[in-house]
Amino acid sequence: MTKLIKSKSRVQKHGEVFTPDWMVKMMLSEPAIQAKIKDIRATFFEPSVGEGAFVTEILHQKLNHVDEISSKGNWIENALWVVASIYGIELLTDNLIIAKQNLIEVLIEHYQNFYQKELSRKSDLYKSARYIIDNNIVQGNALTYLNNSNGLIVFSEWVKQDDKVKQLQFTFKSLVEDNFNSFDINRQIELLDEDKPESNGFIKITKVYKNKLGGL
Repeated sequence: MTKLIKSKSRVQKHGEVFTPDWMVKMMLSEPAIQAKIKDIRATFFEPSVGEGAFVTEILHQKLNHVDEISSKGNWIENALWVVASIYGIELLTDNLIIAKQNLIEVLIEHYQNFYQKELSRKSDLYKSARYIIDNNIVQGNALTYLNNSNGLIVFSEWVKQDDKVKQLQFTFKSLVEDNFNSFDINRQIELLDEDKPESNGFIKITKVYKNKLGGL
């Protein structure tokens, strides 16, 4: 059973009430959502991540699909594209840390079940997954578009070219203002204003942690 509140003071101050697991699964069971879950690169966005109830279940279900369609030769690449498809914002830092850890633990569990061996924290998969999660699941206030440093919330776009990726950055504010009804990270660089993008060359997605463009 998911604990729905941490304290009355947090509810009063932040309106923090967690969604129970059964409700998360029920909401994600909608046919239209299930079709997106079976699309490796279809993006999901959670504006109030909490400890990650929605994003971890989405990752789990998307990785179930990856388990079904992948060979040992392409599971890692497919899994990283799934990780890169999940975005979220969380106001409270303690929740953010837990949510990120919950996501990486879901990935580890699927990897170890699929390959029947332990995932090393020094592996390219682990380091790239952590890097992507740090860039996709970020601290901030979705209503003000700002983080704790009063800077604009920044996300990364992961542009695919064959088995490589280019990381581009954009602000959440520009995304909402320019594309209010269409959160689609797979569209190209028109999302980015000229003064906002930061980019590097294409790199294998398993080596993306070497970019060091952002994240924690």
